[in-house]
Amino acid sequence: RGGRGNAAFMTARYTAPKVAERGEPGSKRWLSIELRLVADVGFLGVPNAGKSTLLAAASAARPKIANYPFTTIIPNLGVCDIGDEGAGLVLCDIPGLIEGASGGAGLGQAFLRHVQRCKVLLHVVDGTSKDPIGDFITINKELQKYDEFLATKPQVVVLNKVDVSEVCEMKDEIVEELRNVAGHSRVLAISAVTRENVKELMGRLKKFVAVQPDADLPPPPEIDLSKAGLDYESDDFEIMSDPAYPGQWRVSGTYVEQIARMTHWEYPEAVERFGRQLQALGISEELERRGAAEGDLVMVDKYDFDFSPSMTNPYIPAELLERDELESSQKRKEEDEQGPEWRPFREGGFLDMDTEELLGFNEAGDWNLLDEEFDAEELVYADDEIWVS
Repeated sequence: RGGRGNAAFMTARYTAPKVAERGEPGSKRWLSIELRLVADVGFLGVPNAGKSTLLAAASAARPKIANYPFTTIIPNLGVCDIGDEGAGLVLCDIPGLIEGASGGAGLGQAFLRHVQRCKVLLHVVDGTSKDPIGDFITINKELQKYDEFLATKPQVVVLNKVDVSEVCEMKDEIVEELRNVAGHSRVLAISAVTRENVKELMGRLKKFVAVQPDADLPPPPEIDLSKAGLDYESDDFEIMSDPAYPGQWRVSGTYVEQIARMTHWEYPEAVERFGRQLQALGISEELERRGAAEGDLVMVDKYDFDFSPSMTNPYIPAELLERDELESSQKRKEEDEQGPEWRPFREGGFLDMDTEELLGFNEAGDWNLLDEEFDAEELVYADDEIWVS
C-alpha cells in the first residue's frame, strides 16, 4: 500500500499540511532458483571418459578437452549436425561423476539436475578404465541415490575409446558384460576421437528419443509469492535496555518500525506526528515507567533520537538541524552583505533625538494654547491683507 499524501491530513485549520507518508515497506524473502537445461540426450560418465570429445564430434560445440579429470566444470550444450538421421538432436554434456556424487563429492550434485529434463541418458563408459563395469554400476547407484526419478530414465550405453588397441581387443567381451549389467541391448562400441560409429549412434539416439513419451516430471516445489500481510497489532512492541549502556533504549515491534519507515523525517510536522503516535501507542509512557530520562537515546529500527517526554516532537533528525543551521547562517550572511537597515534619516533625524525629550515636550505647556479658546482676530495685525469672498 502506498503512503497517504498531505490531502489526507488536511483539516479546516491546516489547509496545506506538510505531512505525508512513505509507502508501506514491502515483504522480503530469499529464493534459491535453479536453472535446469533442456536437452534431448544427457551425457553421463566418470571423469575423462570422453563425453566432451563425443559432444565435439557430434556437434559444432567446442568444449574444453584435455587429458585429465574434471576438464569440464560447467554443462555444455550442442546440436547434432552430422548426417540426416541425427540432425537436430540436442545434446547436454555435464561434468564427470564419481563415487559419492549424490552426497556432494566432485561436481555431480551441482549438475545432475541438468539431466533431469532429458528424455534419454547416454552413459559413456571409459574403455581404458581398470574396471569399466564397476564404473558403470557406480554411476547408476549414484543416480538412484540422488533422484529415483532420474534413475528410471531410459539409458543408452556406449563403450568409448575403442581406437585404443587394448580396448579394441576386448570390446566384444566388455559390450556383452555391459548388456548383462544394464539389462538391455542398447549398447554400442564407439571412438569419439576417430568418430567411429558416432554417426550411427546419433541416428539411433534420434529414433529412440522420438518414441519416448513425455515423462511426467516431478512437480517443482511451490512458492507462495502472494503479498504478505502488513497489518500488525499496534500494542505489540518490546523495549530493551542493556545495563552496560545506560541511557540507551531499543524499541522493537513490527508496527512501530513500520510507521517509523513511513515517516518523512525531513518535515517537522511529520516528525511531530510520529511523536504523537509514540504517545498514543503508550511507548513514551512505558519508557518513563522504566526510568528513561530526558535526553536518553531511543532507537527504533535504524532511527535514533533523544527522549523528550515533555515535548510532542521527540525527534528532530540531525540532518534537519544541520540544514536549518545552514539556512540561518546563509540568511545572516546575506543581511551582512546588504548593509544596515534602511532608515528615514541616516543621521540627525528624529530617530536619533532624545525620546525622553519628545515625550516631555507637552509637559512644558508649549501646546496648551491648542486646548484653550482664543479669538482669531487677536492674531491679525493692522498691516495684514485679508481676503474676503
